[in-house]
Amino acid sequence: MKAVRIHDQNGPNSVQVDDVEVPSPGSGEVRIKVRAAGMNNSDLQTTYGTYRVGYTGLPHILGQEAAGEVDAVGEGVTGLVPGMRVVGHVRGAFAEMAMGSANELLPLPEQISWEVAASLPIAYLTASMALIHQAKLQPGEWVLVHPGSGGVGTAAIQLAQLLGGRAIATAGTTAKVERLRELGAEQVLDYNNQDVVSEVRRICGDTGVQVALDGGGKVTLPHCLEAIASHGRIVSYGYTTGIEATLPLLKLIGRNVELYGIGLWFNNDYQASVDTLRDLVIPAVAEGKLQPVIDEVIGLAEVSEALLRMEKRGIVGKIVVVPT
Repeated sequence: MKAVRIHDQNGPNSVQVDDVEVPSPGSGEVRIKVRAAGMNNSDLQTTYGTYRVGYTGLPHILGQEAAGEVDAVGEGVTGLVPGMRVVGHVRGAFAEMAMGSANELLPLPEQISWEVAASLPIAYLTASMALIHQAKLQPGEWVLVHPGSGGVGTAAIQLAQLLGGRAIATAGTTAKVERLRELGAEQVLDYNNQDVVSEVRRICGDTGVQVALDGGGKVTLPHCLEAIASHGRIVSYGYTTGIEATLPLLKLIGRNVELYGIGLWFNNDYQASVDTLRDLVIPAVAEGKLQPVIDEVIGLAEVSEALLRMEKRGIVGKIVVVPT
């Protein structure tokens, strides 16, 4: 089968398409025929060796989420049969076949296309874990999504709206600002031309937001603390601007702020988030209440170029890989 692999960890230029053996499912595992796979910042980080989840050494097949048809099941697997449409967290998604644990693959309704389905798992697992299971967003509360143009950000904007929240999102270009406004963000700020903290406090009547989602780390997490209301909740899920952030503890303590850091695969709320994906997100997508944002659909040979574009922050939403 064809698969996108790295043989060293020198960035996206390390990526190449190889012919590899088709894997066999072990106990509790499922092999799926990949119809579409979602690209994430973790794939970019893996090419540099800075993301290790699921990494077992070189050469390594990229990709952590996919939609497709069950091709074969391992011992002990029940409820999933060959030909069944599924979506979820897998290993080696950028390939014609991928492997996943049976308890992480969810049935996929016919109304949802392969491409849309492939964009769901990681973005909406993260957004639901942050908004529902950690911050416990309530109807009418303000939520800052900073930044808002990536896969998790665009998912969080729409999910917050579905939950009755009021989203303030940030982006770095005029085009991205307009796109986030189209997605339903009540307010959108250009962080390159506006002071995020002062604008947030102006919008919220100087009280700040009740919930803030930080996807940038070093630069954005301090902004979230400055913009949060007393007794607010900050959830940090990414570090695209750097991994080391300096925070004034007096503001954290003095405002009684709750600060959560979530590592998706190792969080106690992971299974609850999988259930939310199954029970809330997938039905809402099927009914058109959530409309996942796909920036581009590419083939296996275009993965390297797409990762370079992701590195330059040139996308809105998700890039989807189709193994043609």
